[in-house]
Amino acid sequence: MSYPLSSPVTSGQPTFAAHYNNLRLDALSFGQAEADVVPPGTFLKRFAQGITLVYLATNRLRIPYNPLNPPTLMINGCMLQTAANVDLPAGLFSGLAATWYIFAVRTPGSTTFTLSVNTSPIETTDQRLIGQCTWDGIKVTFVYTTVNSDHQLTDPDYDSGWFAVACNSLFTKAHGLLQWPRLVVLLHSNVAEGNEEWIPVTVIQNGANVEKSAYGWSSANVYCSSGVDLASSGTCWSTRRASNVGYWRVLAWK
Repeated sequence: MSYPLSSPVTSGQPTFAAHYNNLRLDALSFGQAEADVVPPGTFLKRFAQGITLVYLATNRLRIPYNPLNPPTLMINGCMLQTAANVDLPAGLFSGLAATWYIFAVRTPGSTTFTLSVNTSPIETTDQRLIGQCTWDGIKVTFVYTTVNSDHQLTDPDYDSGWFAVACNSLFTKAHGLLQWPRLVVLLHSNVAEGNEEWIPVTVIQNGANVEKSAYGWSSANVYCSSGVDLASSGTCWSTRRASNVGYWRVLAWK
């Protein structure tokens, strides 16, 4: 079917039902039969673009503003876009360790949105679930968005979390992706919380200072092997750090 179906109407020209109906089809179904398509409002109901969550000091969160890719999303059928950073208000996290869910919130009469958090992931009217974070009772330790937008690298489809490592050991992590991951990253930290510099892992395999990669993967598992250099470099070796203990973390993407 050609598009658009509607055509210009000149002054004084009689108006026919087809004029209205064709305009309606153009607006609601891009000129196609309504039985063949969903309306644009339905198609774009979960649209999001430019949504990135980052940690802000004093346990707050931010969606940074990028003028070349402004944060944009639909909430309750309304198209919203920000013109500045969107910051979570201070003092919203409290209580025992828990997973907190992050929402974009629409205010009627505004074309932008604000942020809120809750320990429940259930959306209410004029809310859109966009991410989650880990609260350890004192601080936010891990933040990521659940809105996959743009063509940027998304949050990992598998995250092992930080796990303790030692030399001369094999660690097998079932990623559950039901396919070969396209990208796998292995990171090292000296502390379990990972709140320090993260180092991509290579290891010293033997006393001859032979540097080797430490991991591989299949369609089911990621295999991580530490080196046998018990003195200093069996779990991490780089110009930034050498270690024979610490913690590893596996991230994998479909």
